[in-house]
Amino acid sequence: MLSRFLFVLLLSQLFFKAAYSGELTAQAYWQGLQDGFTYLYQGSYEQFREKNNLDVAAAAIPSLWYAFEEDKRISDNASKKRVNKFMQISSDLSPALSFPLIPLAFYSYGLKQEDERSLQFAKEYFGALYLALAESAALSLIDVHERPNSSRLSKWETNFRGDSSFPSGHVIPYAVLALKTFQFYGPLHAIIPGALFVGTSLQRIRDHKHYLSDVMGSFFLSVFASEGVRKAGNYQGNHYLYQMIFEHNVSVGATSYRGVLGPKISFDW
Repeated sequence: MLSRFLFVLLLSQLFFKAAYSGELTAQAYWQGLQDGFTYLYQGSYEQFREKNNLDVAAAAIPSLWYAFEEDKRISDNASKKRVNKFMQISSDLSPALSFPLIPLAFYSYGLKQEDERSLQFAKEYFGALYLALAESAALSLIDVHERPNSSRLSKWETNFRGDSSFPSGHVIPYAVLALKTFQFYGPLHAIIPGALFVGTSLQRIRDHKHYLSDVMGSFFLSVFASEGVRKAGNYQGNHYLYQMIFEHNVSVGATSYRGVLGPKISFDW
């Protein structure tokens, strides 16, 4: 609880420092909020039209199939291992990131510094975060499976979702943050939120709050939401490594030349 309070306090200080150092008007924030919800709405259907998510689905289906089959065994083995301090702190901080503190801080900084990348990051992170959280809450209403252990659950773990533990809402803020950080700032900057995602995932499994399939499902759900919002935002200044990997509009099909059929692969470079 103390670590969560200190984290919120730090982000609040960053926000107020940015807010009081420039002309940040209510109209500017209202516009940013509108853009964020627009990305959320558009991302909700663009995620199913984004070609990159076909590759994600191809990886998600067999991975989740295996996880569902082996959940009980993996959960039993994991529960015998210790939850270290990093895992516990990561997990404790996660609910704080369900509030729009990071988007607010980045948006305030972007307004003050006239930094388009920070503004776009804030709006896309906001849209992808709440899209993934909403989808996670909706999917938890489906009776997939109960938690490995339903005792000692906080209100954060019961009041905003159904009885099914699939998928885990706890890890989504870190997953979306890592994905959006990689998209805008590159892999090095994504190491910390990525490590927090892994630490929280291990804590949820070892503490018998979730199965492996739950955290894997949340990761793939976050990728879908992140890519859908990226397509809705149509931002052209993403990190070059992200562009190199994900922005080639790859398509696979068939072609005919002089009556002979053959494979066709097209992409932008």
